[in-house]
Amino acid sequence: MTRNLTFSAADRLLVFAPHPDDETLATGELIQIAVGAGAEVRVVFATDGDNNPWPQRWFERRLHIGSVDRVRWGARRRSEAQAALAYLGVGADATRFLGWPDLGLTRKLVSGDAAIDVLSAEIAGFAPTHVTMPSLRDRHPDHGALRVMLDLALAKAHARCVRLGYVVHGRGADSGEWQLTPDAARHQRKREALLAHASQVSLSRRRLLRWVEQIESFEQAEPEAPIAIHSASVDSVLRIPLLPAHRFGRQHDVLLVLAGRDQIERVRLRLPRLIRADASSILAEGLCSGRVTIELIEGALQITFAGGADGGASGYVKLERTWPRFIIFDASTWQRLEDFPTLQSVDAAHAKALRVPQRAST
Repeated sequence: MTRNLTFSAADRLLVFAPHPDDETLATGELIQIAVGAGAEVRVVFATDGDNNPWPQRWFERRLHIGSVDRVRWGARRRSEAQAALAYLGVGADATRFLGWPDLGLTRKLVSGDAAIDVLSAEIAGFAPTHVTMPSLRDRHPDHGALRVMLDLALAKAHARCVRLGYVVHGRGADSGEWQLTPDAARHQRKREALLAHASQVSLSRRRLLRWVEQIESFEQAEPEAPIAIHSASVDSVLRIPLLPAHRFGRQHDVLLVLAGRDQIERVRLRLPRLIRADASSILAEGLCSGRVTIELIEGALQITFAGGADGGASGYVKLERTWPRFIIFDASTWQRLEDFPTLQSVDAAHAKALRVPQRAST
């Protein structure tokens, strides 16, 4: 069952887009509804979409793309984004370009808190009533990483707002609880806005216009109580089955982000390239202030969160296909720890019995 989205003149809509054109594809009609109601709208672009070589090669009729070429392409895409937003009723003074590295948001997420602080400041400064952001289900790595950063930034800013998640890459029929009612004039303006992104339409016109035809819909992204992945006397164990793509020949890293009361901690751990179905070994222990152990148990990945006295925490995990890779889209996206049905609490003695006292060879 879907719900209709409405705005008033007292509302403030903050749209986060990983790249120029995401704002139109995902929220082009939503923005028009907000503007039509008199709400204030701001759009924040995380990257300039400058690491976009195949459309650039096609559009500029060149094979080699160097650093100067990418800067020029990023400037073009900024200009196109402002032209597209003008069709949607948003002026240049209501846009922000953070200029972060295209295809580099995962690195920003796992390298420290600086990007989260920037996003938190944007949120606190605008004080939105509504925020739109990528869904964790989106298969583009920049989209998923931006969503994790925004979840953490919203928590840091203590923001109270309606949170709407959208999917651009990997949409399905059940793409959201919130759905916009069709409107021909609004849809036509969205189509015109997309055509302003000439650099993208030049190579992928048919695909992008097909996406524009889809009804805009949004997941409910309301904050939930964080899961208690560690408490005074109970360990929690997360068991993640490894697909053949994770186990044979393709290199993957385990990425883990834990947000506690006082700090955000991160793990990047390389998985062995070849993992037998019966493989069991300790990959790492003593991570995240000594609370996290990562193991292989009979060919599956097991993450144990040790009991502690500092209450609950929220967390995210991803099996990241490492670069270089020919297809940029993720097979495995970020997931919240609390969304895993296999996360279970066990007493310390049982958790210890599950562990295999054999360290993985390097």
